[in-house]
Amino acid sequence: MNWTYLNPFWHQDRMMVSRLNPDECRRRLKKAPTSRLTVARLWFAGGDAGFYKGGVGAIKAGSLLEMHVRIEVSPGERNSSRLHLRFSGGFGGSVLMPLLAVCCLAAFGWAVRNLTAGAAWDPLDGAALLSISVPGLLVLAMRSDAPNDQKVLWEFVADQVDGGSGATPG
Repeated sequence: MNWTYLNPFWHQDRMMVSRLNPDECRRRLKKAPTSRLTVARLWFAGGDAGFYKGGVGAIKAGSLLEMHVRIEVSPGERNSSRLHLRFSGGFGGSVLMPLLAVCCLAAFGWAVRNLTAGAAWDPLDGAALLSISVPGLLVLAMRSDAPNDQKVLWEFVADQVDGGSGATPG
């Protein structure tokens, strides 16, 4: 389980070095073979390229709650390149999850107010009481099958640009 997804604003910056020049790195990243089942392309990622760790399953929300990597290529020493990789949960997750949490908290407050006011039990009150657990359960369910997604994205980018550096995340 990757617990970093409980923080929608989490990110980690890493540096990769490639022997290729910056233009060749950008070209290879744009032409990289992707698949929704493994690593897929982010179309609105910013930087020079962006990918997300895809997954199998009907409940997947595409790139919304998946691990993202945004890549910015800059010149290195002797016609090489430096790639700045930013791993994160993505902008969609950082907006969607807090919004969902606020809505569920409001539903929970509404149910508590109804029950403390002496209203008769209604199944809708029960559902609203349970709604407080929805954001956490959603993240846990969506991310439980991806314990090494950052490593997969790192290796994917490294394969595309013949890149490397220190130890990859484990």
